[in-house]
Amino acid sequence: MTNSHPTGTSERPEILPLTSLRGLAALLIVVNHLALLLPQIGHSSARPAFVKTGLLGMTVFFVLSGFVMYYNYAHRIASSPSAGTVRFIFARIARLYPLLIVYVLFNFGLNIARSIATGDAASASTFMTTLPLYLIGVQTWFYAVINGINVSVSQYYGNPAWSISAELFFYLVFVPVIILRGKSGPSVARGVMVVIASVACRTLFIAIASMPAVQSWIGGKFGVSPTLSVDYWLIYYSPYGRCFEFFAGLGLAEIWLARNAPVPSLVRRLGMLTGLAGIAYIVVSFGSESVFHAPRLFEDNATNIGYVAAVPPAIFFLSRSEAFASRVLTFAPLLFIGEISYSLYLVHTNVEPVFHVSPETVLSDHVGMAIARCVLFIGVSLLIATASYRFVEMPARLQVLRFLRKFHPD
Repeated sequence: MTNSHPTGTSERPEILPLTSLRGLAALLIVVNHLALLLPQIGHSSARPAFVKTGLLGMTVFFVLSGFVMYYNYAHRIASSPSAGTVRFIFARIARLYPLLIVYVLFNFGLNIARSIATGDAASASTFMTTLPLYLIGVQTWFYAVINGINVSVSQYYGNPAWSISAELFFYLVFVPVIILRGKSGPSVARGVMVVIASVACRTLFIAIASMPAVQSWIGGKFGVSPTLSVDYWLIYYSPYGRCFEFFAGLGLAEIWLARNAPVPSLVRRLGMLTGLAGIAYIVVSFGSESVFHAPRLFEDNATNIGYVAAVPPAIFFLSRSEAFASRVLTFAPLLFIGEISYSLYLVHTNVEPVFHVSPETVLSDHVGMAIARCVLFIGVSLLIATASYRFVEMPARLQVLRFLRKFHPD
């Protein structure tokens, strides 16, 4: 998935626009999965645009995650590494694990039932073997193939949890990065350098992952999966390929926190122009492969590189544009979708099969039915996500935070 992972929170009023952006990212992922609900899209000229909604949504999620982690926890960890780290770990456990465990176990049950119904003992064995990795959240941390299936996508219905696994890896490296950074204040120059370095490292990583020699060595040593190539695992699923988007978010947060520092007006204007350029790249990218062809800019791995370069300045521009931020990014329904985005990301993948349209269906003869199923898919996903947020996410989070305050009062 294309699949995300929305996991940060942004309670402070000044970064409320980021909550809405997280909601938009979640909706991009939902739109991406309309191509699963309507398989006919995969054979139409709209397919490239639908693929890009997933790629863009995931990049936005990971960049926003880096931003929110830095904004909420960097100062606490830098000021008091021990207490700050404990608070960070508890807050992240409270946020991620309760819903993750429920989601993984629920889908594990579906997977086992499916295996029993089809008499597929090999799949059942794979589900049993990899379940502990999914419950802990480390299934993407290493390359492994079991029964011909890559571990990162070995739970079938529960595969969207891959992005949560990547996120947990980011948290593992976040704490030492912040401690090494020290107590120095935020800096626009440092933030810009971090973003540029993240884009450069993402580009280099993709170039290395695309080398046949690298793919051949990994495949020869650890196995090959016919459903997930080595290079696609490296670039899309592995936290080692995705972490640079998270780091770009850290750099963006540095820039944001230093936004009131004295900066030449030319630099500020240049930053806004870069944001506009990022937005323009994103918009134009959706026309590639259907309206026009520009493979070096908008297709295949070029899109992965382009989005990590375009998303951070685009986020900065959108959140700093007073008119857009106040009128669009504080729109109450969009803010609410941002709040329930983690639940929406997970539960909508279970709703999609319920409204799935047969590949043999001629859509031109059943337009009303197809539209109705898409509307119901989105509506039911939002309703279940709301219930999940209110009855699983929030209660569990509050319980863990109460436990934290008991032993680490503010």
